[in-house]
Formats: sequence, C-alpha cells, structure tokens
Amino acid sequence: MSWRGQWQTASFRGVEFRFRSASAALGRRNVVHSYPGRDDPYVEDMGRKAREFTIEAFVIGAGYIAWRDKLEAACEQPGPGELVHPTRGRMQVAVQDCRPAENIEAGGLASYSLTFIEAGNNLFPTARVDTQSAVSFAADDALAAVQDDFTGAFTVAGFPAFVNVSALSNATAAIESMRLSALSNLPDMGVLSTFTSGIGGLLGAVDTLLGTPSALASRFLSQIGLLNSLFAPHQARQAAFALSGFGSSLLPVPATTPSRIQQGINQSAVVGLVQRAALIEATRAAGQTTFTSRTEAVAVRDQLANALQTQAETAPDTVYFALTDLRVALVRDVGARAANLADLIGYTPTSTQPAIVLAYRLYGDPSRDAEIVARNRVRHPGFVPGGSELEVLA
Repeated sequence: MSWRGQWQTASFRGVEFRFRSASAALGRRNVVHSYPGRDDPYVEDMGRKAREFTIEAFVIGAGYIAWRDKLEAACEQPGPGELVHPTRGRMQVAVQDCRPAENIEAGGLASYSLTFIEAGNNLFPTARVDTQSAVSFAADDALAAVQDDFTGAFTVAGFPAFVNVSALSNATAAIESMRLSALSNLPDMGVLSTFTSGIGGLLGAVDTLLGTPSALASRFLSQIGLLNSLFAPHQARQAAFALSGFGSSLLPVPATTPSRIQQGINQSAVVGLVQRAALIEATRAAGQTTFTSRTEAVAVRDQLANALQTQAETAPDTVYFALTDLRVALVRDVGARAANLADLIGYTPTSTQPAIVLAYRLYGDPSRDAEIVARNRVRHPGFVPGGSELEVLA
C-alpha cells in the first residue's frame, strides 16, 4: 500500500473534515536551573511534554455551512474527544484552539486552524495500607509488652540460693532450646555460626544477667530476633515457631512456700518470655514471607493466628491486647496478599514424564518445570513419577 493509501479520513467527535497540512509539537518538559558564578546550567527533566497537534483543515461544498456548524459545535463541547488524525490515527484529545476563516473569494469553503492537545486520565493518588509493615510494628509493640511483663514478674533478689539455681537452669534450658531450634530448621551453616556465637555469649553472661531481669529479657529477645535478621523468612518462621514450644517438658514447681512460689513465677516468666517472643518473631517472619499459593498462605496464617490466640488467653492484660493486635495485623496482611494467589491442588500424572512436558500440559508454559520439581522434591526433572499425586498450582 502506498503512503497516500495509508492516510485516514480526518474527523473529530465523528465530524469529518478535509486537511491541507498537519504538524505537531513534541519533546520533554525541561526546567533549566542557572546558578551565579557558574556557566553551565543544570537541566531537570520533568517528563514527556504533552503532545500538541495542529491541523490546517477545511470543509467545502454546497452544504458547507451546516458542515461548518457541526465541526464548530464539536470543537466547543466540553471534555476530551476522539480525533482521527489523517496520518497518526485515533487518539483522545482536547481542543486547544479552533480558528475558522471564510472569505468571499473562496465561496462554499470554511478553513480552520485546529490545535489539539493529547488528553490523559486524571489519576488521583490512591492510599494502600502497608500490611506487612503493620505486622512488623505490631510485633515490636508485642515484644515491648512481653519484656515489661517479664521484668515485673522475674526476680531472684532476696530469695534462697535454690531460687537462683532454678532460674539459671531454666534460662540455660531456654538458650539450649534456641540453639536446637536453629540447628534443626536453618541449614545454612555459614550464617548459623553467627547465631550460635551469640548463643555462646549469652550462656557466658546468663548467671550475671539473672540479677537484672530487664537486661536478661533484652538479651533473650535480641537472640531470638536474630532468626529474622540472619535467615530467610520461611526458615526463620519455622525455627521460631519450633522454639515457641519451649517449656513443655519442665516440671511444675509446688507452691508450698513464698520462695517456691517465686521459683514457679520465675519459671513461668522464662517460659512465657521465650514462647511469646518466638511466636512474635515467627509472625514477623510470616509478614516478610513471599507466598507462592493461597493454600500455603492460609495454612501459615491459621497456624500462627491460633497459636497467638492460645498465648493471649493466658497472658496478662497488656500482653493480651498486644498479642491480639498482632494477630489482627497478621490476618489482614495474609488475607490481602493471598487474595490474588492461586490455590494448590492435587494432580496425579498417568505416566512418568519429564517435568518440562508436565509444565506445558498443566500451564502451557514449559519454563515452569522447576516450580513443579521444587514443590514436590522430585529427584530428577527428567523423571516425574507417574501414579503419585503432585502438588501443583491451580
């Protein structure tokens, strides 16, 4: 097709017109900054300039007056309209200027200089709640409440030596539980050494820290918080949640004397501090986790929300409200981020086949073979076993 054959019939808001020539003004919106004593200016680019189109147009013929009136009415309507540019095609524009001209020597003809400017959408700022940050802030508040509660309950001052020995035993057991939960759930031995070195330092100082409950709580919270600082969110979540089960094997202390009562309070305080801090850090890690399916996200949400509810039911008021706020933040965050994720479903291939073939059959995308292999721990991507149910995204 020739260049002339590619031209379109010009019109605005459905009213056709003829054209003699067309021009445009394009470019960038630059702001030039000049400074005293400096020869070179600085040019600040503010974005693309609004495109402006000028068309030298005309209407002609015995009925040109009615044609002229329609075109002028179209140019005076409010708001943007569709321009069919003779060489650039369809676009939404606003009329910048319309200058008609008629003269007696050219009867039956009205000429126009039409200037249009492209019309974009009026986009307003939209507010979006940062639900992940909300989880982190709620976790900080919950940790502060847990630390204050521990500081107010735990003490060895003024009690017999066996109270101190019992507290030391409980604190040492808690530190060992931190180490074991990390070893069991955090496979990166290079980073794990940083965590275990902190464990060593805490063990060496714990006897001294028993006399200052606030310092002891702070060191415990810092060590548990390292899980989120050093490891991937899903690994930190697993390790912290495992640690939240600490204390189940400790024997209750009989409340027979004031010293025994304080010994029991101290034990409960250490157990509560570790359990709640670990659960709070597990929830923080969930807020940083990138979930791959709605099924996974909902399972993590329910696990942590139920655990937070259980902890809150036995906590004092300040800790109860802090844990409840954290639970609400978690549910909102996971609900918002899981809304657009696919569900996990079961799929059983009828025969052994390469993962790339299976990915094409399921998704129409062979590049998703690694996803199937990783999710189902397939030993070799060339041989996905038939007859065994796989987890795949819907």
